Amino acid sequence: MKKKIPLLAGVLSVQLIVALLFLILGNGDSKELVSEPLLGIYKDKIERIEISDSDKQVTMSKSGDGWHLSESGLPVEQSKLTSLLGTLEELKTTWPVATTSSSHERFEVSNSKHQRKLTLSKGGEPLAELYVGTSPGFKKSHVRLAGQDEVYAVEFNTYDAPVTEKDWLDKTLLAVKSVTKITGKDYDLTKDSDSWSLSVVPEGREINQEKVSDLAKAIGAFRVMDIVEYVPELDDDKRATLNVSNSDNYSLVLFEKDGKYYVKRSDIETYFTLSKYEYDRLTKSNLESLTTEVTVDGAVAKSNTEDVTLEVEEKEEPK
Repeated sequence: MKKKIPLLAGVLSVQLIVALLFLILGNGDSKELVSEPLLGIYKDKIERIEISDSDKQVTMSKSGDGWHLSESGLPVEQSKLTSLLGTLEELKTTWPVATTSSSHERFEVSNSKHQRKLTLSKGGEPLAELYVGTSPGFKKSHVRLAGQDEVYAVEFNTYDAPVTEKDWLDKTLLAVKSVTKITGKDYDLTKDSDSWSLSVVPEGREINQEKVSDLAKAIGAFRVMDIVEYVPELDDDKRATLNVSNSDNYSLVLFEKDGKYYVKRSDIETYFTLSKYEYDRLTKSNLESLTTEVTVDGAVAKSNTEDVTLEVEEKEEPK
């Protein structure tokens, strides 16, 4: 019996070591040991990305001054696309949740059934094709690389890869920043240093710097909503026009039709819709709203005509 004790102790030690290894591998540390990039592509290498679902597709291409929508040529919201490409670059794989082609339909990552397909290219050659399917949890998706059977669960939100140009469009593309001149229907504003001046100020009134500043901020930050495919016919006198300048000159044409609000900038052929809020901010200003009555000791200053009338009345009093 005494001879068996050292042997049993040795066996127990081996079992403890094995159990310890299983415990370590059973924790999150195992993911660090086996995880590796899913795509193995640096985002800076990607020059074109196509995103599609069962019936829609959007394509974006990289050019010298950023990313553009391939169909319309309009600019992409850069921060949104950069975030997507960064997420794709950081995708890591651990153990696959399935390894057979028969599982692809179930996880919706097959060639014929998928929630998203992302094709990343450079110089006309595809770098990777990624199928995105069902979600196993919050902000997670099942994915599969084209040509492989393995299905992985990764941190990826399908909603971050929309399939319409509207969702990728840079909504601030018509905004004109650092404006120094604004001409509306009945006013002409010019900025000199930090203050604005009017070409003509009505008698008894003065420019309201705060109101003018609000108008300039609206011109420099307004957002459109969507691309217009059909532009309704409208008489020119029902259109509002703002001529604005910074280092360049632009015209903003705005109008309302059947409860929808439209805008176009002179250097871009496309019309866009915008919200009523943005439309009002750009079109409601006029000479009266951009000025305030001049006050002296709390009283509104009288016009020259009123002053003359008052003097006549005072002279006639002694009679």
